[in-house]
Amino acid sequence: MHERVEISAPIEQVYAVAADPDIVPSYALEIARIDLVKRLSPHSVLARSHLKIARLTFASLYRYHYRPPGHYSGIQEDGKLLRGYFSFSFQTQDNRTVVSHTEGIMSSIPGLAAIVGFIYFRILSRGGLAEELKRLKNLVEGSRSSIT
Repeated sequence: MHERVEISAPIEQVYAVAADPDIVPSYALEIARIDLVKRLSPHSVLARSHLKIARLTFASLYRYHYRPPGHYSGIQEDGKLLRGYFSFSFQTQDNRTVVSHTEGIMSSIPGLAAIVGFIYFRILSRGGLAEELKRLKNLVEGSRSSIT
């Protein structure tokens, strides 16, 4: 899945909000919380991401990569059959920031990721990536207007 949004704020501010593990659950409703496990380098951490699916919460270990202000991504480390991944990229365009967001599922079993991805992103997802980016936009632009 892939979506884009334009946000009326500087790239540094958009990145700071989007990549902050304490703020992510505010715009990505499927995330209950993110706990830092270990800092691997200045640009990489292991974190436990608590994902809400239906009324259940599942914790998975992710390797997050940070390259401010242009990139933020993660890949699930502990999935045996299925592994989730996501990527955000940020680009300045005029006085706005364009955010591109990709999310998906990988599997070593042919076709399994496509089936599970369809069920998750089309049926279980809370409004999909477009709604997630809309919440991010409202969060950033709302905080920007309260500052000015």
